[in-house]
Order: sequence, then C-alpha cells, then structure tokens
Amino acid sequence: MIEEIKKSINESATTAKKMAENNVDSVVVGLATKVVITALSGIAAKGFSFINDDIKYKNMIDRTWEMLPLPIRLLGKDVINYDENMYFLRKQIFGKDKDEPEVDSEDESIVSRTIKKMFS
Repeated sequence: MIEEIKKSINESATTAKKMAENNVDSVVVGLATKVVITALSGIAAKGFSFINDDIKYKNMIDRTWEMLPLPIRLLGKDVINYDENMYFLRKQIFGKDKDEPEVDSEDESIVSRTIKKMFS
C-alpha cells in the first residue's frame, strides 16, 4: 500500500511538472510572438524603403533578439535559425503588400506559427 501511495505521488509530481513546463513554454512563445509582431508593425510604419534595406532590417532583427525572453536567447540565434526566420517573415508579411506595408491578423498568425516552428 505504501508503494502505491509513493507511485501515485510520483505520478502526480511528474504530471504537475509537465503542466508547468508547457505553460511556461506557451507563455515564453506568446511573449516572443508579441515582441516580433510589435517590431514588424514598427518597421511597417517606416515604409518599404526601410523594410527592404538589409542593413536596417538586420539592425531590427538584432534589437528584437535582445528584447526576447531570456529562455529563448539562451538557446542561441543559430540553434533556432532566428535570423533566417526573420528574413522569411519579411518576405511572407511584406512581400504581398502593394501600396503600404502592414501587419494584419493573418500576418500575426504567420508570425505565431513561425515562432512555434523555431522550437519544434
């Protein structure tokens, strides 16, 4: 009977730990998504000349990286292909805009999926 109680306690602790890890992960990914969307919205307001300037865009990538939650930064840019994913987002989000660059709800979904993909 004592062994059953110990087993039950261990299973409960393992389940609680997994739930906590999943919640932290979703919070961190959610924060990262908001940071990237905010940065992309900010450069959209500056127009296509800013967006298409590789040096300026790279500066935005670097500044955005510094704003991401620490658990993401600890992984390292190269591990999650951060720069490549940000250039992918530039093409996906602003490549379809003709008159004025903008970040709409569909774009926010693309950003969210891209960030989640970085960790899978």
